[in-house]
Amino acid sequence: MSVKIIPSTLVQSKNEFLSQIKGLGESLDMIQLDIADGGFVDNKTWADPKVVRNISLDVELHLMVDDPYEELKKWEAVSQIKRVLIHYESEGESTKELIHKLKDNNIWQIGVVLNPETDISVLESFLGSIDVVMFMGVHPGLQGQSFLPETLEKIRQFKNMNTSHMISIDGGVNKETINDIVMAGADIVCPGSAIFHTDKTPSENVEEMKYIIDNINK
Repeated sequence: MSVKIIPSTLVQSKNEFLSQIKGLGESLDMIQLDIADGGFVDNKTWADPKVVRNISLDVELHLMVDDPYEELKKWEAVSQIKRVLIHYESEGESTKELIHKLKDNNIWQIGVVLNPETDISVLESFLGSIDVVMFMGVHPGLQGQSFLPETLEKIRQFKNMNTSHMISIDGGVNKETINDIVMAGADIVCPGSAIFHTDKTPSENVEEMKYIIDNINK
């Protein structure tokens, strides 16, 4: 199965970020950088464009912030950024207006993120302007939470809409939940704790998860 693993880095310092990047080695080509502002979610994370500009991996930004537009201004010159993921629930400039503005600029791929309580019907007005829909399998902000199984039904419902959009899932992705997530229709999985907070190296965890994915339905 061609399901892409994009590990979620939610860090508190430059050193923690660089340590996680080093631990991944050459096991993959893209990471997700979680940016939390302490307003949209209680947690606050580290993220520095100057540091990200010097890594070799591609990056997607997961913006857990009240004002995504202001945050994105900091990242326009960082060539590593390939995709931005904006929460439907953000309180800054309206999500729809921001997405149309980003689409016109044509700098990045664009994704809309839905919190667990948000119905997929809100996506209808965005589908012509986005590339990815990311479903949260937990309430955003902290890693290590248990996966919410109702997320699987939301993925199936969106899959049944027969769109060409990539389906991503972030939160609660691990070696125990990955089978059900992939079978529900996810194209991209974003594990965090399952990659960075075990007794194995991040690269070992990535390879194990790749093996599980490759053997689903065999």
